[in-house]
Parts: sequence; C-alpha cells; structure tokens
Amino acid sequence: MLTAVDNLFTVSVSAPGKVILHGEHSVVYGKTAIAVSLGLRSSIVIKEVNTPHEPAVHIHLPCVDLQETIPLEPTVKSLFHPKLAPGITGKFSWRLPHKIDHDYHLRRVEEYLHLIKPNFDSLPNNQKNSLRSFLYVFSGIFGSTYLPVKSMDISMGSELTIGAGTGSSASFAVCLAGALIQLLKLKSSSGNFDAYYDQSSQDFTDTEKEIISEWAFNCEKIMHGTPSGIDNATCTFGNLVSFKKGAKPRHLDIRMELRVLLVDSRVSRETRTLVVRVAALRQRNTAAVDHIMEACEHVAHTATQVLEKLSSGKCDPDTEADYQHLSELWDMNHCLLSALGVSHPSLEVIRAAAKSKGLACKLTGAGGGGYAMILIPPSTPRSTIDSLSGQLLQNGFRVTETRLGGPGVSIEM
Repeated sequence: MLTAVDNLFTVSVSAPGKVILHGEHSVVYGKTAIAVSLGLRSSIVIKEVNTPHEPAVHIHLPCVDLQETIPLEPTVKSLFHPKLAPGITGKFSWRLPHKIDHDYHLRRVEEYLHLIKPNFDSLPNNQKNSLRSFLYVFSGIFGSTYLPVKSMDISMGSELTIGAGTGSSASFAVCLAGALIQLLKLKSSSGNFDAYYDQSSQDFTDTEKEIISEWAFNCEKIMHGTPSGIDNATCTFGNLVSFKKGAKPRHLDIRMELRVLLVDSRVSRETRTLVVRVAALRQRNTAAVDHIMEACEHVAHTATQVLEKLSSGKCDPDTEADYQHLSELWDMNHCLLSALGVSHPSLEVIRAAAKSKGLACKLTGAGGGGYAMILIPPSTPRSTIDSLSGQLLQNGFRVTETRLGGPGVSIEM
C-alpha cells in the first residue's frame, strides 16, 4: 500500500517465511540445500504522522510482545552517519549494506539503546534483537540521505511462529528493510534517484531486492551470529533458493506452488544440539554418514529437476507421475535424516498418519521435533485432507494448510 496525505506517507510490505525442502544437515558438510518460500507471511505498515512533540518512532511488534517509542532527537541523528568498513574508500550509501562497518554501526546502536532504555539488558532476547535490528536498518538506510525524518507508527504482524525454523526473523528483517526503502523512494523528490527507482512502481525491482536481502542478512547476523544467507534470500526472492556452504545463495527461477500440510509437532528442539549429535555420529561412522550426506544431495538435485518440470507451465499428462516422484524423494529424504538420528517419535506419528492416507511426509529443518510437511498432490480428495487434519489435531498437533514456493517480498496494495 502506497498512500500520501498532506505529504505524510503510508507504506505496507509483506514477506514470506521459509522452510528447508531438501538438504537439512548435509548442507553443514558442503552439500546443496534447497529452501522454499512459505505461504505464511509477515507484514509491516509504516505510517508517517504529525506530532506536536519532538519526532519519534512508535514501534508495535505484538509477535514479540513489544511496544516501544524511540525518540529521533537529538542523539539518534548521530547514528545517521554509518561508516564504510575498514579498507573501503568512498562514502557510504544505503544501496551498499554489504560495505557498512557492521560492528561499528551495531556498537553505536547498542550504545543508543542503553541510553534510552537503562533496562535494555533485562529484556527478553527476541525483544532486544528486534530493537537492535530496527534501529540498525532504520539509521543505516536513512543515514546516507538528507531527507527529513518525521514521526511514524510502525506496526508488524506475522503468521509465523517465532523460533520454529520457518524464517520468522528473516521475514521480519526483509519486511523492515523493504518498507523503509519504499518509504525512502516515496519521500525522495522526483528525479533525484537512478532511473530504476521508479516512485510509481508497484513492486520492487531485482536490484532493490538484492539490497533488501543484504540489509536483512546484516539483521540475521545480529539475530544469529553467522547466518548462511539462505533465509533472507528465500524470504526476499520467494520460490526456491539453493545454497552450498561457502557460496552465495542462488535464486532459482522455478515458479510453482506445492500444497502442503505444515504440522507443528509442538516439540521444541535445539538446532545446535542436533548438529553436534550428527557430527558425533559421523566421527564414529565416517564412511556411512558421508554416503548418507551424498544421498541427501542427490535427492536435492533430483527434486529440483522434477520441480523445474512441474513449473514449466506445459500441460503434461505425467503430472501425477511427477508428484509421485516428489513423494518418493520426500520419503527418502526423511528416512535418510532419520538414519542420522534427527527424527523424533512425534514426527514419526505424523508421518505414519500421512502414510495411512497415501501421502508423503518429511521433517524440515534441524529435526528432533519442530515441523513436518505433508505433500498434497493436486488429485488428493478434499475428504482425505480434512480427515488427516482432524486426526492430527486430535493427537495434539497444530496443522496449517498452506503452499510452498510463492512470491517473495511484495508491496501491498
């Protein structure tokens, strides 16, 4: 949504979550992983407002139970001059988030948050990281411009569960960066920016998406320390993203939407613990585990080829066979992960229920609990989906019918 009343702008942006489709755990050992955007989305609305007082930003983040007011005068303006990283010459621009002196800028943000909130250190981690990320991106994006910054209300909502492996933090960061960049475009006088910054555009260009993803990656470093980059890339570009350790995530031009039941096992898991467990298993059984990792990569590559075929848009009488092939790959992937010891009894209950209805199911993410995904081919009767959903709900699981592979960050109308 893009509106302006009395030169006060309103911007609304949304971004999807993500799940790992194939390559869980094997990606740690240099194999290819495939992530896919999730039909569940986060959204943000930024409204500029006139106030009789000094300008301030009012933040409403109910998903982390946070409401905060950040004054913009006088100290926060000092943050509006981010520096380039050591060894890089020139002047910082909001279009170059990968060149910002990240540690310096984050340190300034921390200092300011401690100044305005003496109890900052006692806040829950998700609230602290939300405030850090907001102020980091806000001051970074507006820091290289001379545009006046007015008071604004920023509200964010999300259909994603926090900390469940569905990319909630990346989705938040992508929404935030996208909305602030769109606000910057609207506030700029016509003609002041490069040609591709068309203020009348109803969507982000690929260049803008690259910038949004890079800002979100910096936020992911604040949230997680050493992120892979696959979450922010998937939430920004949507559809499928492939990733290999040491390489930049690659957006795959595969446009498809797979219907799934996303099932929350309601069992919490610790990713780090599961990764350590697999490493210990590999140390004792190196050759066997390495073969499993190779097999996981073969599954990821084959699944990508099948999805490319399904997304070609051609009427193909073998669509049912393609979905059967995908189902086989989902089953194999889950069993390979189970052999690594990262399944869980609750995930096996979900999988058995799906199998009884003739549907394929796999864990997603680190395993040990968390989510399972059940593939729903187009020919699946509605009665089968409803019956399975009811059975899983009766067993105490949370069930959401959604799609995989939808659009990335979008301007809402």
